[in-house]
Amino acid sequence: MAHQSTGDFRAWIYPKKSGIRIQGVLNTHGAGSFGVSYLVTIPARLTGRLRERRQFKDREAAEKWASDTFSGYRKLGEGFFALSDEERREIAANLPSLRKHGVSITEAVQFAVKHLRPEGRTKTVREVVKELVESKAQRFERGDLRERSYRDFRLRAERFTAAFEGRIASEVSGQEIKIWLTGLRLGSRSNQNYLAVVGEVFKLATQRRYVAFSPVDELTDTDRKELCGTVGEGKEPSILTPTEAEKLLTTALSHPELELLGAVVLALFCGLRTEELKRLDWGAVKITESPPVVTIGAKIAKKRRIRNVEIPVNAVRWLSLVGERKGPVSKNEHFNDHQKRFKKLLTAAGFEAWEPNAMRHSFGSYHYALHGNPLETSRLLGHRSSDQVLFDHYRALATKPVGKAYFDITPPARAAKVVKFA
Repeated sequence: MAHQSTGDFRAWIYPKKSGIRIQGVLNTHGAGSFGVSYLVTIPARLTGRLRERRQFKDREAAEKWASDTFSGYRKLGEGFFALSDEERREIAANLPSLRKHGVSITEAVQFAVKHLRPEGRTKTVREVVKELVESKAQRFERGDLRERSYRDFRLRAERFTAAFEGRIASEVSGQEIKIWLTGLRLGSRSNQNYLAVVGEVFKLATQRRYVAFSPVDELTDTDRKELCGTVGEGKEPSILTPTEAEKLLTTALSHPELELLGAVVLALFCGLRTEELKRLDWGAVKITESPPVVTIGAKIAKKRRIRNVEIPVNAVRWLSLVGERKGPVSKNEHFNDHQKRFKKLLTAAGFEAWEPNAMRHSFGSYHYALHGNPLETSRLLGHRSSDQVLFDHYRALATKPVGKAYFDITPPARAAKVVKFA
């Protein structure tokens, strides 16, 4: 060591040639004195600012701090002295891992800034949801988005916003979303719908660079199965027997005040969705054409999957018994109008339990059983070109004879009089 004498106390440079000076200091209090401490002085030429001084109780601690400080200076230069002790310890702890993977501190910082705290990523969940809701409101006003779709999205998005009030969008994790949905104690289908809404919110946030990635993407297949179940795996869709379908039809016929016969016929024998029926006008039901068809136009079809659906002969007979064939096929004067009337129909027909989409599933299953053409059945249902959805969600096992019996269901003889369109 290079030692200098200062009275009875030594001063030395440590480490060698570092310029860092350690000086023994006599501790005094009033007129008395006790022990020696060690003052470490970092010269201004190293700090790039004023000199830095720190005092230690023993020599070992003083030399260790001097050594660590000089080592940090050699690695980081003058910037080392702008760091707090905690920051220095954090760098020292993580530097070996960065070296192991061939990543420099600069690369790590640049990546972190870009993906964790980039410009614009201070948007809250509420702000992102507001932007998306406003966009959907504009689409709704233009007629590009249906009222039900807009209202449903807004309600679900507002519930999500309330749960994450005040949170920065980029700080929300997939596991937090899972915990929130689990806490709602909803069914699998509702969880799936909420995930779709949250996914759309974070898709916008990603596209506008408010977040680096969607936390929904963090959910594993296991997470999704816990929340949404295994839709389409090992579960055969519920369908009506021909006898049950006939009971529903005859009940609708005997309760004209419910105004549901046309809707039931088109659901059972043409596979129309409930939402399509609620928007369908009798002008699109062309039973006098050859062949008879019902036209599902762009303003009606789900995701604009327009199509013409052939109306079977037996369905034409049932439709001809509808008393009033002008205006909506199923009136829907308020939000739950159709559902309330249909619930009354089920009660009158003696159905204690009802599976959603049972009529549409029945059409898909029996049409495929009768004709054996999955692509044609999928086309009539308004699916995409593939038949995958049909086999995953719509087709229950049925034989060709039962399929024939289903499409042979005709009105009772006493009601067989055909009423022509005006």
